[in-house]
Amino acid sequence: MAPDRLVPAALGFSPHSGWGAAVCLGGPVSSPAVLQRRRLLLTSAALPREPYHLAKRSEGKEAREIVAEAAEEARKLAAAAIAELVSSAAAQGYEVVAAGVTTGRGRPDFTFQQALSTHAAMHNADGWLFREALLQAGQKLGLSMTAAPPDAVYAEAATAVGVSATEIEARIRELGVDLGPPWGRDEKLASAAAWLALARTRRL
Repeated sequence: MAPDRLVPAALGFSPHSGWGAAVCLGGPVSSPAVLQRRRLLLTSAALPREPYHLAKRSEGKEAREIVAEAAEEARKLAAAAIAELVSSAAAQGYEVVAAGVTTGRGRPDFTFQQALSTHAAMHNADGWLFREALLQAGQKLGLSMTAAPPDAVYAEAATAVGVSATEIEARIRELGVDLGPPWGRDEKLASAAAWLALARTRRL
């Protein structure tokens, strides 16, 4: 028999150009457990997927279409992946109520031409394309979304949980002990983002 109420859970993502690490944490905010760990593909193209770099080598309408098509595909793949993660968590007795994404420090306010103006600008724009795909997909699925830069996500999670950043980092390292590899930087960042999202909902 299914439980009357599912246990709260949250997803965390550490995205890159065309892919991302995903971790699902569930249970009490004070001591969640890893329910799932996956590598998500956000493109059908070869990795790394860099739409703005590709657009730079094109002209006019074609350049904009390259970016638009990559963004649309990323959103669709992100939505499908998140829906699958939510469904898998439900089968384990958990309800995914929120998700966290590691991002840059605020989305840059750039035009299309500005995004193509320098190599650094193209990298920045490419990164935001895939981060926004995850954020938008999660929002459309009704999840409470949160975002934090990689260099601040541990501290923000610690504040939300009510412990030190050092303790959060140590406990996230411990989460990977039983799982085994891979449990590298991306999985840890995704876990911190998930823990932050779960703590902010406080839905125990």
